[in-house]
Amino acid sequence: MKRSLARSAMLLLAAPLMLLFLGVQGAPSGVSASGKASSAAAVAQARAKFIKVMSAHAPAVSASHGWVSPNTQGHGSVEGAANGSITSAQSINWSGYVASESGTSMVSRVSGDWTIPKIQCLPAPYENQDAFTVNWVGIDGFNNQTVEQLGTGAQCYAGVEYYFVFYEMYPAGTVEEGTTACISSNVDCPQPGDRISASVSVTAAGSGENNYNLALTDHTRPAESFSVMKQCATATCMDTSAEWIVERPAVVPPPPAPVQVLPLVDFTRTAFRNAGVASGGRATSILGFKDGPVYDISMIDDTDSYYLACVGQSAPPGTLLAITQANACPTVAPSPLGGFNESWDSSF
Repeated sequence: MKRSLARSAMLLLAAPLMLLFLGVQGAPSGVSASGKASSAAAVAQARAKFIKVMSAHAPAVSASHGWVSPNTQGHGSVEGAANGSITSAQSINWSGYVASESGTSMVSRVSGDWTIPKIQCLPAPYENQDAFTVNWVGIDGFNNQTVEQLGTGAQCYAGVEYYFVFYEMYPAGTVEEGTTACISSNVDCPQPGDRISASVSVTAAGSGENNYNLALTDHTRPAESFSVMKQCATATCMDTSAEWIVERPAVVPPPPAPVQVLPLVDFTRTAFRNAGVASGGRATSILGFKDGPVYDISMIDDTDSYYLACVGQSAPPGTLLAITQANACPTVAPSPLGGFNESWDSSF
């Protein structure tokens, strides 16, 4: 996945997609999407699309794409945020929390639990529109261009629902994990309601390298669980932030093409719990992080006009939320134990 994208001049979501957006905002009635694709070829196409859009790395993103990091620009008072505070920020592809280092300490562990949300594919005549949502925890990506993360994803592809587990470790692309039956046939996959625990832990490997242990447990379907160990140079993976995020993929074509962002699929309420971070030898929840500012990030559409997902919502609002609307998406703090809710507001 990509570093969080606060603003974009991208052209993909222009008038035709805005019409689609206006047609499905609120709580749309979804198509009846099967949990099983009609053929192995269709499954392979869907999986290939997910891997492709999730593997467009942050190093390819630059100012030439009309892109600015959320920690340097946004509607919230982001710059100069005090340690221990909750500060608002906005992104076109992230929603959730970020704990950002402001001193010499580095993040050594991030963890969190969540339940896979149920998705609803877009209604006719847009049932073949690709749409995504991804829950993940990770290190880096907010202050720099690396990503060390893992989580669960949900995808509507040609009117069929797909659920999966994955990880991404810079500089390699996204890797789908889980059972062979799930990856090849879209059966015996993770399902809505599965209880997930995930973590990324960093330890010294010597010779200027760090080890990253990425571990995910599906407590409901243990066969989907996995753990991998990867390495990254200390000069490359800086470990300067921890994230708990709901994301829609952002595709980064070669310059000068603009950044392209995919639709956020309609999902039921999802909740992160036990969101923890270790930094400077001290382990805390998000709320207890004192080594730098904590950002409450809301997801907005590419025109900087509407909210797509907000932290703290227990249910969809049932109406379009304009950024100019007072208190439409207020800044909130996570629970003392590291918990927060997210709800779908709109696709575009």
